[in-house]
Amino acid sequence: MKRLLLTLVAVATSFGLTLAQTFKVSGILADSATAKPAEFATVALMQGGKIVEGTTTDAKGVFEFGKVSPGHYAVQASLIGYTTKNSESFTVKSKDVDLGSINIAASVQNLKEVTVSEQKALFEERSDRMVYNAEKDISIRGGDATDVLKKIPSIAVDIEGNVQLRGSGNIKVLINNKPSSVVARSISDALKQIPADIIKQVEVITSPSAKYDAEGTAGIINIITKKNTLKGTNGSVSPNFGQWNNWPNATINHRNKGISLTGNAGFSNWRNKRLMDQVRSSTNGDTLSLQNQEQWIKGSGKNFWGSFNADWDVDSLNRIGAGINYYNGKNTNGFDIDFEETRNGMLSEYFRRYMSRTYDWSGATINLDYTRLFKKPKRELNFLSMYSFEGEDSDYWANVQNREAQIFYREKSYNISNNKEATFQLDFTNPIDSISTLEMGAKSIFRQILSDYRLASAPDGSTNFQDVPEQANVFDYNQQVAAAYVVYSRTPKKRWGINLGARYEHTFINANFLNGTRPFSNNYGNFIPSVSLSRTLPKNQQIRISYSQRIQRPQFYYLNPYVNQSDSKNQYGGNPYLRPELTHSAEANYSISIGQTSINASFFLRKTKNAIENISSVDSAGVLKQIFQNVAENVAYGVNLSANTKIVKQWTVNGSLNLFYNVLESVELKTRNADWMYRLNLNSTVDLGKGYKAQFFGFYNSPRVNIQGRYGGFGFYNIVFQKEVLKKKGTIGVGYDNPFNRTVSWRNDFVGPNFVQVQHVSMYRRGWRINLKYEFGKMNGSPRQKKRISNDDKKAGEGNI
Repeated sequence: MKRLLLTLVAVATSFGLTLAQTFKVSGILADSATAKPAEFATVALMQGGKIVEGTTTDAKGVFEFGKVSPGHYAVQASLIGYTTKNSESFTVKSKDVDLGSINIAASVQNLKEVTVSEQKALFEERSDRMVYNAEKDISIRGGDATDVLKKIPSIAVDIEGNVQLRGSGNIKVLINNKPSSVVARSISDALKQIPADIIKQVEVITSPSAKYDAEGTAGIINIITKKNTLKGTNGSVSPNFGQWNNWPNATINHRNKGISLTGNAGFSNWRNKRLMDQVRSSTNGDTLSLQNQEQWIKGSGKNFWGSFNADWDVDSLNRIGAGINYYNGKNTNGFDIDFEETRNGMLSEYFRRYMSRTYDWSGATINLDYTRLFKKPKRELNFLSMYSFEGEDSDYWANVQNREAQIFYREKSYNISNNKEATFQLDFTNPIDSISTLEMGAKSIFRQILSDYRLASAPDGSTNFQDVPEQANVFDYNQQVAAAYVVYSRTPKKRWGINLGARYEHTFINANFLNGTRPFSNNYGNFIPSVSLSRTLPKNQQIRISYSQRIQRPQFYYLNPYVNQSDSKNQYGGNPYLRPELTHSAEANYSISIGQTSINASFFLRKTKNAIENISSVDSAGVLKQIFQNVAENVAYGVNLSANTKIVKQWTVNGSLNLFYNVLESVELKTRNADWMYRLNLNSTVDLGKGYKAQFFGFYNSPRVNIQGRYGGFGFYNIVFQKEVLKKKGTIGVGYDNPFNRTVSWRNDFVGPNFVQVQHVSMYRRGWRINLKYEFGKMNGSPRQKKRISNDDKKAGEGNI
């Protein structure tokens, strides 16, 4: 009897344990046509036709039910734009169940001529980047890409369009994940050519992994233009007008039967006006010189920018893509310079210099890409190729008059340059399991820069110009970069994820000069590690910690030895002997969402050796010359705080503060300069109902230090009203920039071993704008993504406009 009781107890205990035991059910949801993971789809665990539990897929299409009791089940998956998928039934018995890959098919829905309105926030925080959804912002319409970047936390854009990220201009700007030769020459010039109306998003990556090129020490800014990823034809026309810029642009997209075509084009006709008063005192032995210079500058330009891209889905696993970006521009600044100099209190020189400086350029970037997908989800092979070329004619003429308005000297100069670049890249992505991925690739870049410059003068004021041979040269610069990388990433759902990468780049340089200057060559290698840890916490919290090492190769703007003497007392030029900068960068990021409010905090530290700085010196003739040199160590640390919230349903507010301490120190120059700097952003949008919207935007940049002084602080603000018309297919917007201030003004201070200089600058920026837009077309179906080439490895120049 006792034995029987023990047996019954054992059986009952075993049965109870079996009932209490649970198992894991997991799988991957993928697009049936592309084998790409279906992100953020809803997956339900079904039993007897009823929902037992629900979850969503992650960014890699993975779903998981952690506590499933034994029994018979099925899963049901649903996603907007796809047909609901019901799996085959399966049984959970005594072990975990892996359902493998479940394919979900896109539904075909014909949408009539309507405007699709995505309910995206203006700013989004993702695992490795911050995203600004520019297409949702009404205040940028009618502007250019510089107006877009002004809205982004941690990015500062000065009045002339020069861009800094967390206080550093060492950034890489990509357009649709690809470089552009005009960006390599001048970031600000390139941004002024891109109409804001065609920009969909801007991504800011402050801690790039090893799969990115090693350059861009402060980070990467990727501008994504609008493109039709759905079947059908649609487009838009935007004639925009303003007091300082007219920016008509248009876009058209077509996708059908595996063929996707996209075209964008825009034309800019801009004007500007500014006044600069400059006072410089300098010493030369026992002589004290005092220079006063007032100059009025009036500029104008016409620029065209266009792109065309074609993609062909050969079948569900093979895709071929091709595209071309073309740009053409001519920009001229006219100078009226009044100059007076005294030496030891006695007038020594006076002149009035009338001068015109013109930049005339054109270029194109051509790409050809191939993508091979595999039946295993997320496995992918990409071959990417690109070729770009650009030609620029930079010239000026100057007439110099005395007090009697007689021309006693004439001068003219030109610089003809040509840049060519070819790139080949191979990338392979291989999933190890549902949460782990191994990426590897190789890349080779070939660059050539040619610069031919000449100067001629007429010292007697006649039109009989004579060449000045000592001011002429031909510069031939060749660079090759060979690189390879490997990246391992693991992203468990409830634990710390890791992204661990290593990259090696080797650079070969060869430079020659026609005038007999000593040629030089160099080659060096860099090992670039990167690591990032991230975790999703309860209650919509995320944390990320990262470290990366970066380098910054100087490009054409910094290397071109041509010295621009258009302003005879203030000259500048490049340095072909510059070495690359080396940077260590660390960052900790925390974000949280509470209801309608999202908050993000980023703490960063950046240390750069061999920092390239623009060094000024004044010679015995009182001429200031600015030449780039590797003479400093640059350290910056600080915090970036941003928040988005809805005060009420119709009122959205976005704000940010970028605060950091910057230290610039040069042993060679025996100087150190350091200070706190900050930037404040505020963006507020009110939906007034019945298609009316109003938006206010403003920012303030504090003064910022450089190795020899500081640049002044300034602010900017605007107000925009918009009305939807024609059944939401059209919009009419009216805006006003700086309505209560005629000019934006600031002061610059510079100090050198033998000089002190103060500049007062006023830029005329008060002005109106009228933005019109009409959208047309039909679309249906679901998108398919593609990979793009990214030469994010060059330090580009500032603006010339």
